[in-house]
Amino acid sequence: MDWKWGPMLYCGRMRLLCLLLALLACTLPDRASGFAQRPPYEVVGYVFAESGGVLDGSTLPAKKMTRINYAFLSLKDGLIAERGAHDRENLAALAALRKRNPQLQILISVGGGGEGSAGFSEMAGTPEGRHRFVESAVAAVKMYALDGVDVDWEYPGYSNVPTTTVRPEDRETYTLLLKELRQRFDREEARLGRPLVTSSATGATQIWLDHTDMREASKWLSTVNMMCYDWYSNEAQTTGHDSPLHTVAADPKHISIDDAVRKNLAAGVPARKLVVGVPFYGRRWQGVSGANNGLWQPIAGGGEEMVFGDIEPLVHQQGFVRFWDATAAAPYLYNAGTNSFVTYNDAQAEAARTAYVKTHHLGGMMFWQYTGDPRNTLLDAIDAGFGMAAER
Repeated sequence: MDWKWGPMLYCGRMRLLCLLLALLACTLPDRASGFAQRPPYEVVGYVFAESGGVLDGSTLPAKKMTRINYAFLSLKDGLIAERGAHDRENLAALAALRKRNPQLQILISVGGGGEGSAGFSEMAGTPEGRHRFVESAVAAVKMYALDGVDVDWEYPGYSNVPTTTVRPEDRETYTLLLKELRQRFDREEARLGRPLVTSSATGATQIWLDHTDMREASKWLSTVNMMCYDWYSNEAQTTGHDSPLHTVAADPKHISIDDAVRKNLAAGVPARKLVVGVPFYGRRWQGVSGANNGLWQPIAGGGEEMVFGDIEPLVHQQGFVRFWDATAAAPYLYNAGTNSFVTYNDAQAEAARTAYVKTHHLGGMMFWQYTGDPRNTLLDAIDAGFGMAAER
């Protein structure tokens, strides 16, 4: 062969090879493309039907959420099972929302607080138990036309419910459960030709990290949905912010979203998988002195949970005055006439949290739960903060 022609033939063959490889790639299922087309930030809303009733899908702002977690399905004899009489039709109503927002993902959340997580430790404790659960998850994906499953195990290795079984080995079996679910979903993705989500609602304090191996567990999760709320309960002895963005020096608990994020990053969770959970509810305590406008004060009376929809009309009304804690990026109300204190998030607070998520390159935000914000005040603030409306 003439040496002049050798390089030309070589280059021609390489171009032909590249063309053939490109054509071959076009014929293969693009399993990554579904993930690549996701919005820049996830907005995950927990949705359920009040009193086990029927959901009216037409009232849900489908374009303002990227993912809906339907709460809750049960764990029955180690298998995913319907909890309410209308779960099937409610999930069909949610699936229909994809017509209004093709990027919307519909998941079932399995477990929940209190007795809802009973049975997780027993199920996850054996290979047979995990296999049965995983196969029931695949069956649920097919039956309800789902985009994945949210594991809400509260909590591996510890519990707030004395009757719920926990074991030291939950630390390992939690990871194994997520790993086996993810691996099975990977195979199912190839058959369905679309991505499937594995997520988990996680604790947002040190006790969760002490009882799990989040470096390993997060490898098998699409998102880690941190429950950054319920830090001051109805039975709290002093008032405080239920979901502060940054830690306030005067807070005896020294808790915050920023603290939870930093601890999860140090534990090995990738920033882009961290989703910050916020409450669409607050708390009111009675019998609170007026010092510091009621913040960080002893509570002489009782406490009650209030949805944001009931708190919003109280702002600068009926004797309640709104105050703003710049460090916590959190509002609070105090009524000097009734010695009442209210902790909650408002639109200004949610805007600060979206800014934090963007600054720290996190995965998005999650909220519990949709009906707490009937006028979409909080959801609109999250939507605007992430710039979702501009992209639609």
